[in-house]
Amino acid sequence: MVFFRRIRQELFRFLPFWKTGNSAGEPTSPTGRYLTYALGEILLVVIGILIALQVNNWNEGRKQRLEEVKYFSNLINDLQADDERLNNMIFLSEAKVKAAQDVYKGASLDSIGSLYDFSTNMMSLIFVDEFRPNDNTYEEMKSSGNFSMIRNDDLKLKLMNLRKTYIQLAAAHEHMRFDFNIFLEDFEKYVDWGKYYNLKKSNIPKLDFVFDNLYIESHKDIMEKEVHTLYKNKIFLNNIFLLEINYTYAIDAFNTTKTQIHEIIDILNREIEQK
Repeated sequence: MVFFRRIRQELFRFLPFWKTGNSAGEPTSPTGRYLTYALGEILLVVIGILIALQVNNWNEGRKQRLEEVKYFSNLINDLQADDERLNNMIFLSEAKVKAAQDVYKGASLDSIGSLYDFSTNMMSLIFVDEFRPNDNTYEEMKSSGNFSMIRNDDLKLKLMNLRKTYIQLAAAHEHMRFDFNIFLEDFEKYVDWGKYYNLKKSNIPKLDFVFDNLYIESHKDIMEKEVHTLYKNKIFLNNIFLLEINYTYAIDAFNTTKTQIHEIIDILNREIEQK
């Protein structure tokens, strides 16, 4: 109240007055005094409204900033999970490339080497996994309309480009799944693969399979003959070749995606650190 009283007094000093013959510059008529007072009150109300709007804007900006930081933190958590997942996918893909190369080399030499090594390589090729991004925060921001609150246009663009990359990876997985199904169907025509393992001793949920050594050693000639017959199958060899190409491509795509993720995480960290 004291603050506004002082403002009113200062306004009275500088407001124009309606003179009625008073050379001192002070209003002498009731009308002049009323108009001066009314104008001062109006100005005070306007100033109060402007201050209130400014405080409200500050509060809204602060709340929006807190919400933005929360989203950025959640995005970082999602992206770090994706980055770790991609590391695992790269590791698996590299193992599959090596397995495909070993099998193709053995076929070209018509040499099995070891039924155990052959089965291990086939195990690596047959059990597949796919990258599925943890995009909960991104989707929530898009569906709620909060994606527009991101003020950094470069960050927006990189997030949208990463989303496109994820869609491309999903399409690549679908293509690889088709090739894999053909490969698996053809492989099972020639090799009785279930005879290689003792499922009772294996930990199936963890994909930890134990060889049935007794059966393999007692049926070695039959099992090697199956593999030699498989080696002569062009469809099988072509699919091994395709698997090597597909997983080599996948490794490059995963590394490119990791680079995108790291760039976005750096931007998000800088945005969070801003005052």
